[in-house]
Amino acid sequence: MNLFVDPRLYMGPDSAKLTQAAKNKRDDAALEQTCKEFEAVMVQMMFKTMRGSQPVEGIIDMGMAGEVYRDLYDGEVARELAHRQSMGLGHQLYRQLAVDEVTQE
Repeated sequence: MNLFVDPRLYMGPDSAKLTQAAKNKRDDAALEQTCKEFEAVMVQMMFKTMRGSQPVEGIIDMGMAGEVYRDLYDGEVARELAHRQSMGLGHQLYRQLAVDEVTQE
């Protein structure tokens, strides 16, 4: 026996609009978070390129573990930079994508 009841039966005609608005709000928050993460990835790639342009010098050879640690450190710095002191790339990308969503609807 199937006891599934469609929740839309218990909702009024305005409830669909409210649930759609709540979904759009969640989608906007997810889009904004994704744009910030994209900015963090771009900043990390920028750090990696900048480190690659300087000559490798030092008394102690870093080795593979040192390179992995440096990449992880750069990733965390890039993530914090994107979330706290944004360079504006994520915000600009969010504005562009949010406008695209509105025009498609």
